[in-house]
Amino acid sequence: MKIKNKILALTTILSSILLFFIILSEDVIKELDSCLCTEILSNDTFIINKNKMPSVKNCIDKFKDFENAHLKCIKSFKFDNHQIKKDSLKST
Repeated sequence: MKIKNKILALTTILSSILLFFIILSEDVIKELDSCLCTEILSNDTFIINKNKMPSVKNCIDKFKDFENAHLKCIKSFKFDNHQIKKDSLKST
């Protein structure tokens, strides 16, 4: 019975810690949200009503303005640059 109680207590503690970190990180705007913030910060109506919308305030706090959010959004995309190979036997 002692081992079951220890396992139960350990599981409860670890679950509580995990839940705490999930709740803590849920409200924070992350770098990956930069494209969404670009859309939000491009709309003047949202910026005017930023006190009524917490997401707008979070975007402004994280990225400061549209340009910074847009730059982070562009940097988040991974583009594949395929090299064009010329066939020396073919003529154009």
